[in-house]
Amino acid sequence: MANAREQRLGLVAQAEQIARDFSLSPGRVRRVTRHLVLQMKDGLANERPWQLPAYLQSVPTGAEKGQFLAVDLGGSNCRICMAELHGDSTFTVLQSKNRIPASVMVNQTHQPLFDFIAQNIGEFLNVHLDPSSESRYKLGFTFSFTCEQESLNGGRLIHWDKGWDIPEAVGRDPCLMLQEAIDKRGLPVLVTVLANDSVGTLLTRSYSSGQGISTLGAVIFGTGTNAAYVEKLSNVQRLKNINADADGIMVINSEWGSLDDEMKVLPRTPLDDELDAASVDPGFGMLEKRVSGLYLGELLRLAILQLLRASAFDMTVAEESCLFQRDGIDSSLLSDLAISGNDIDSAIQLLQDTLSANNVTKADAEAIKLVSEAIARRAARLAGASLAAVIIQSGRLEISSKARRVPSQTTSTMPYSFKSLYNYAPLLFRHIIDFVRLICKRPSWMSPKYAPDTETTPLSDEIIDIGADGSVIESYPTFEDEMRGAMREVPEIGHAGEQRIRISLTKDGSGVGAALMAHAASLADIGGSCD
Repeated sequence: MANAREQRLGLVAQAEQIARDFSLSPGRVRRVTRHLVLQMKDGLANERPWQLPAYLQSVPTGAEKGQFLAVDLGGSNCRICMAELHGDSTFTVLQSKNRIPASVMVNQTHQPLFDFIAQNIGEFLNVHLDPSSESRYKLGFTFSFTCEQESLNGGRLIHWDKGWDIPEAVGRDPCLMLQEAIDKRGLPVLVTVLANDSVGTLLTRSYSSGQGISTLGAVIFGTGTNAAYVEKLSNVQRLKNINADADGIMVINSEWGSLDDEMKVLPRTPLDDELDAASVDPGFGMLEKRVSGLYLGELLRLAILQLLRASAFDMTVAEESCLFQRDGIDSSLLSDLAISGNDIDSAIQLLQDTLSANNVTKADAEAIKLVSEAIARRAARLAGASLAAVIIQSGRLEISSKARRVPSQTTSTMPYSFKSLYNYAPLLFRHIIDFVRLICKRPSWMSPKYAPDTETTPLSDEIIDIGADGSVIESYPTFEDEMRGAMREVPEIGHAGEQRIRISLTKDGSGVGAALMAHAASLADIGGSCD
């Protein structure tokens, strides 16, 4: 009996130590945010593999109409979509979803992957459209890997992530590789635009958010993680051949998963190092390896293995358990454990089924839950620090604050800031805002959703609108709450700024976003350069 008690005490102490290793202090949150802002500024001024221009200088208004094909190639699935835009901020989507074989994700040549995509496009046409159509269907291609975009309809693959590795494809244009595979099958499809998952989600959210809302950005927390946002064009100094009109905008693909690959501010544990060393891209995507779904399950697996090898558990695990297979645990286990809450019996059953474990005790389950929650909490807090950096860099908080300033009755040189009015005189603030809205307009560069003839319609100064997609933020019950807690710890955001941020789930946004880009390409009459 004494040995069992000592073993349980040892398990608790070891689990608590692992959890402490994954804690992220408010000071670290602020350091991460400050460093990411500096990196974002650097990427706007210099050619870096982050802060990549998407060559989109407007965002949808909700009035777009038409039918467009889209391919959404994510970290683990390939979706073929036909999106019909109704012109009233609504759309309908027909789609098929196919699991990507591991043999094409890691391969010396690109042909198996793009042949697989073309095959799925052909099957989709056979079921939903006319594969013998004389006119070619225009297709937007969402390619969720780091590309240096050279125009709206083409770019160059910089590197793979999310566990992928196809060396032959690096440096080549994904649109051209897909078009070759499509033409080989004789399909009536023309790849017209190259999209990124975060950019696509931003466009979808902007289309569906409705008039009066100016969507600032979009975040992805799924197999991988990324963000896109609306930047002032004059800040994008890396573009030498574009007239940096002070009133223009540029949609930016941040590629924030690699914003601190030098590990200047990111937290680091022995488990992080073990995961990185075993990955297909050691030293790359260090933020992504702490936030995205592909890696959260692996971190939990490594933590459980550490405790198992220390003989800390009462439970026993079968030799064929996923614990002994690299990437054997999916991030959904973390979500399911969190959802189980205080129902320890459900957690025990879940662990027995998932891990092929026997005799899982209450202490075993509580220790694993403690570690799982710590890993997920750190991911969410890093996500919050990263989103805070995007919002700060965008200038949206500062601009909205300036738009709210009104002269004092006694002097014309004493403006009242948003923060002070919000914190100390909320009722007065609301009345002042109503008055300011009547007499003031937002700066024109922050009003891309309006055509010239509706430019006088004021955008909301209250809401910072963010689209979100991905299984992690959708399924983990406290992910957004933890994100928001981290954002409140950043002085430039604070409680007042965090309350103005609206994060809206934009499910399957990357596919519809590719269709919206195809619509933009059709208006610009640039389709066909991928042919």
